[in-house]
Amino acid sequence: MALPAHSPDETPAAGSATPRSDDISADRLTFAWVALFMTAALAVDLLSDMSDITQGKSTVAAGKYLIYETTGYFVILGLFPLIAWFASRATPGQHAWRFVVPVHFAGSIIVSLLHVGVFVFLRKLIFLAVYGYPYIFTNNLAQSLIYEYRKDALTYSLFLFFIIFGRQLAQQRRELAAAREDAQKTHRLTLKCGGRNIFIAAEDVLWVKSASNYVEVIANGEIHLARATLGAIEKQLADAGASPARIHRSFVVNIDHIRKIEPTGEGDVKIEMSDGAIIPGSRRYRDRLPGPA
Repeated sequence: MALPAHSPDETPAAGSATPRSDDISADRLTFAWVALFMTAALAVDLLSDMSDITQGKSTVAAGKYLIYETTGYFVILGLFPLIAWFASRATPGQHAWRFVVPVHFAGSIIVSLLHVGVFVFLRKLIFLAVYGYPYIFTNNLAQSLIYEYRKDALTYSLFLFFIIFGRQLAQQRRELAAAREDAQKTHRLTLKCGGRNIFIAAEDVLWVKSASNYVEVIANGEIHLARATLGAIEKQLADAGASPARIHRSFVVNIDHIRKIEPTGEGDVKIEMSDGAIIPGSRRYRDRLPGPA
């Protein structure tokens, strides 16, 4: 079940990439995780079916359960690339909701009809080969299609969420790599603040504080709130040629802006920065500070 290949006008040149090729690369990783999850869910369902048979709660033959479950799971998994295609045409957050909702509603119907059509076809072939008689899907087609759509719509939504989430994670990794590369070339820090990119000379950064899912970067008398991790900022600073030191689980300081280090007892220290701020230093990170306290 291969993901869609590049179309001729989307194929990136050597050494370059396009947003489409980036999405395809991210989707391959997402597909691997989804396939792993689906395989585990299939195993759980089959074990539950076997348990029902052994306990006398079901009279359906084990072989038929195997056919039903495997065709249902693997056919919907095989439709992952189609859901990824719909995700690219109507991406939540990039397109208006009045466009996104009807596109994915239509997409979920198409996926469900394909899912049902293919697994019914496979089951008919397998039943004829194994049992010698045809598989009967339903005596009430409309009711059965609605029943299957309820389940398929949920699966479609979950796949869509994982696809969008996977693409966002991949984008964040690329942005982080680009920021580190830029830091090495320009000796500056790249921060994402409220939808903007802010560039700060690494030597001007005094200290950085973790603030939940964000970091506070103190430089030039200002506090810049950016979506990043403390570790990522520390690496950017090092790449930019600064002298960062993680001195606490919530703080990174620029060693060049340390004015004074004083012990507080039991190995901890308090650090006075060039702007007068007092930063706590944990004994766990004491070896990253210059000189004896």
